[in-house]
Amino acid sequence: MFYWLLSFFIGFLVIGDISSSIPIETQRQESNLNQRAIQTVRYINEINDWRYKNPAQTEGAIPDSTLGWITVPGLHNILQANRVFVYQDNQPGLMSALQVQTHNSALVGKVIGRRLINSSGNDMQVTVPASIADGSLVYLN
Repeated sequence: MFYWLLSFFIGFLVIGDISSSIPIETQRQESNLNQRAIQTVRYINEINDWRYKNPAQTEGAIPDSTLGWITVPGLHNILQANRVFVYQDNQPGLMSALQVQTHNSALVGKVIGRRLINSSGNDMQVTVPASIADGSLVYLN
């Protein structure tokens, strides 16, 4: 009986030690990327709700104040040809975090030469507005 309790206790120590072996900074960065991906998805959902109520606007940017959205620094939108482009600067790991939050959506890509490239490296056949810088991550709708 004593050996069972001892092995059970040692098992908990080993499991607890595994999670603490991941550097705190790595955990914090991953958490920040996940939070940013969640904010991006919520932002495009707010824009879609607003567009449903305001179908006349098909071009230009929608001010965050119009959406009732608290501005998230670095997160932008623009409408072009009746399509919404939500874009932001790329960070290592952000594309993966967006893929997780969007359940591997085919509408997430990176801008290279004013073209949208998906996470597999394939051209999505979408030309982005000139105001979106090369290297930006885009969630398209």
